Amino acid sequence: MKIRTLFTGAMIFAFLAGCNMENGRQEIPSPATVYSHQELQPSMTNDVLIIATGDMSGVYFSLGQAMADMYEKSNGMASGTQVTNASFQNIKLVSQKNAELGFATADALGLLEKQKLKGENPQETLRALTGLYSNYIQIVTTEESGIQSFMDLTGKRISVGSIDSGTKLIAERTLLAAGLSSNKIKKFTLSFSQSADALRNGNIDAAFFVSGVPNPEITSLSTEMPIKLIPIPDEIVNRLQDQFGYYSDAVIPWKTYQGQQKDISTFSIKNVLLTNKDMSKKEAYNLVKTLYEHLSDLEKIHPAAGDIKLSEARIGVPIKFHPGAEKYFAEHGVNH
Repeated sequence: MKIRTLFTGAMIFAFLAGCNMENGRQEIPSPATVYSHQELQPSMTNDVLIIATGDMSGVYFSLGQAMADMYEKSNGMASGTQVTNASFQNIKLVSQKNAELGFATADALGLLEKQKLKGENPQETLRALTGLYSNYIQIVTTEESGIQSFMDLTGKRISVGSIDSGTKLIAERTLLAAGLSSNKIKKFTLSFSQSADALRNGNIDAAFFVSGVPNPEITSLSTEMPIKLIPIPDEIVNRLQDQFGYYSDAVIPWKTYQGQQKDISTFSIKNVLLTNKDMSKKEAYNLVKTLYEHLSDLEKIHPAAGDIKLSEARIGVPIKFHPGAEKYFAEHGVNH
């Protein structure tokens, strides 16, 4: 059975923009079937394993597509992906059983105690299957912007990521930690593909991309025009670590993108694969087992999958694990 990609109605534009092949941009494989729904209902997903991903130009989407293919071939499960605004929308979809699996950042999950969806605490309905790779905070600008350092973002037009995304959460936290409140910048809420287009067209000066590396949109942009990655000062990272505790020092290695001549200091955040607590123990166990048995296949799709380590599956995950995942970890001696 062929992989299906499901879209919320508002994401059709993102699909069209994400598949643009002009100027040598990376092609995104077209799904065999595209469904358009304002919001999926549980009755629609009973016979299909739906993975809530993110922007079509991001790593969540490419790995989600690969995982759907993997589960269909290995587990015999009809599987598909849904394009979303990423972490917070994925939390909602999985919590309300409108998707079986979803990607989210650990810091977004850390907010669950303060959030309630339709009167139900999502922390009580969600379970983690495993920790995944880390997202790197990548601030991209152009040569024409004149931006040389982080504080040069003052007064600039900046994309902080789409609404309901983990990118927006981290971008706004980072700017506030630097004293750059909304009245000191011009803020735009754009997806990865929209941010890249806005940088191309000179409509913004800089954009946050919070994803695995390399990010496909940054890769394409770097082949078309000179870009720069802005380092994040240690004092800002330290403030974020002290306040929230989810972030780790990180480096984007030189030559990750065309024209990048040095390592870029930044920080990272762990990604988590989510499910609902009502998934059966057997199914959850098999999903985790299949994932770890096919990591090499996922790494062929994107190198970020190479950072998924069974020994680190439980590290930095702020919600309870599903009993099926716990069973698999116990069998492999992963206790902490």
